[in-house]
Amino acid sequence: MAQPISGNGVPLVDPSGDPLAALRDIHLPAPIETWPPAIGWWLLAVIGVIACIAIIYALWRYWRANRYRREAMAQLRQLREQHVGSSSDYLYHYTTLLKRAALTHYPRAKVAALTGEAWVAFLDATCGSREFSMGAGQVLIEGQYQATAHFEEEIDIDALHKLGEYWIKRHRDLPVERSPSSQREGERAREQAVSLT
Repeated sequence: MAQPISGNGVPLVDPSGDPLAALRDIHLPAPIETWPPAIGWWLLAVIGVIACIAIIYALWRYWRANRYRREAMAQLRQLREQHVGSSSDYLYHYTTLLKRAALTHYPRAKVAALTGEAWVAFLDATCGSREFSMGAGQVLIEGQYQATAHFEEEIDIDALHKLGEYWIKRHRDLPVERSPSSQREGERAREQAVSLT
């Protein structure tokens, strides 16, 4: 029997009898190139850059918006160091510092005229505490107007200092006040809802 021969004259079967010896090696495809990336990777890169820029911008705005807090904290520390002996002098500068910080964050019409109980109620409402009206901050109600020796002993500068730090760090926006007309509309809507059921 004759051996099969390919078109170029090479025998298809190895004379040694091993049919696998006549096979050619497997040709691997060319490696996938990494450059240029597919459109999906370009889109992902653009989205990532935009997200990074947005995060950096938001952090920068937050840092800039809280600059007055950092300055007020530094001034409060400086005030504490300067007024070690005089309680009434400390109280005057302390109140002035809190008022300036409040005027920086809140509308002037809501803050500028506040004194006494209204002032401490404002401080309590903005930091979610009762310490100004019920605790150490009570001295702010009439403290600037009483310069007696007995009153000087009642002022706890350390507690006021901690309370001032707390307020500067934690004060937030005031709750939105509803106008009387919107309250009436809300009551009417509730009444209509009850009558429908």
